[in-house]
Amino acid sequence: MSTSLPSPIARGFLAKIDFNLLVPLQALLAEANVTRAAERSNVGQPAMSASLAKLRRYFEDQLLTRDGRSMKLTPFAESLLEPVNQAVDFMQQVMGHHAAFDPGTLRRTFTVVTSDYVTIVLIKPLLQSIADTAPGVTVKVVAPGPQMLSALRRVECDLLIAPRKVLPRQMAHDIASYPNRDLLTDRLVVVADRENTALKGSVSREALARLRFIDATPDLGPDEQSVNAPSCVSVGSFGASMHLVAGTSMVTLVQSRLYEVFGARCGLRVIPLEEQLSLTETMYWHPRYTADPAHIWLRGKLGEVAAAL
Repeated sequence: MSTSLPSPIARGFLAKIDFNLLVPLQALLAEANVTRAAERSNVGQPAMSASLAKLRRYFEDQLLTRDGRSMKLTPFAESLLEPVNQAVDFMQQVMGHHAAFDPGTLRRTFTVVTSDYVTIVLIKPLLQSIADTAPGVTVKVVAPGPQMLSALRRVECDLLIAPRKVLPRQMAHDIASYPNRDLLTDRLVVVADRENTALKGSVSREALARLRFIDATPDLGPDEQSVNAPSCVSVGSFGASMHLVAGTSMVTLVQSRLYEVFGARCGLRVIPLEEQLSLTETMYWHPRYTADPAHIWLRGKLGEVAAAL
C-alpha cells in the first residue's frame, strides 16, 4: 500500500481549508436551524452565524434558506449531508486513537436520560457487570421530559435512551440526526389486578380504549405519539403504573420484562392483547462523544447487557 505524501498542489489546497468549519457545518446541516446548531456545537448563536456566513462564501451557496417560519437546506446543502458526516466521523476516529483504554482507572460520571423501565432492565445489570472492572464509574439517571433533546444538544447528558415510537413527531424528527443505536425491543402487555375478573380472554386495542386506563408514558410535551389508550390517570412511570393497578379495576400497558420483575409481587396478571405491540429502546449521543474511548466503552457495555437479555 502506498504511503506517499500529498502532492504540493494537494497540500496547498488543504492548507486553504478551515477544518474548524466542519463541526458547525455538520450541525447546521443536521438541525437546519442556527440556534439549535449553536446549542449542538456548544457555541453562541453569533459564532454559529459567523460560521454560516463563512461557509456560504466558501461554497458560494446559501446552504439554509427561509421556508415560512423555519429554514430548510438548499439542494446543494442536502448533497453535503452524507460526505460531511463521513468526514467528521473519520476525523473523530483518527483523533480518538489513544493509548489502550483501561476502564479500571476511569473516574467519571455518565449522565443518562431514560425511563424507569430502562433503569431497571438495563442500567441495573450494567452497574452489576462493571462493579469490579470499573469501580470509579458512576451513572446518574435523569427522567425524560420535554427538554431532553435540548440536554442532548447542549451536551448536558452522555446518553438519551428512549423509544422513537412515543416521542413527539418533531422531537423524533430532530433526534434522528444524532448518532444512535438500537438496544432492545420488548413487547407490551396489558396488566390488571389478579382479582379483576371482569376481563376474560384477550382484549383488543378498541376494548382497551374503553377501560379505566393508566398511562405510564413520560410527559414529553405537546404532540405526543402515545401507543396507549385514552387514560384516566397519567403517571409518567411504568413501575408506578403497575402499583396503581393493584387492588383496582384499572389496567395499564407495560413492557413484558418489567412485568416479570414486579408483576407477581404486586398481585397482578397479564391479559393477552390481540394486536402485538412493542417498543424499541434506542440510545442517542452527541457527535462529540462518538470517538471518546470511555464513551465507546460505555456504549459497548450497554450493548452487551441488552444482547444478554
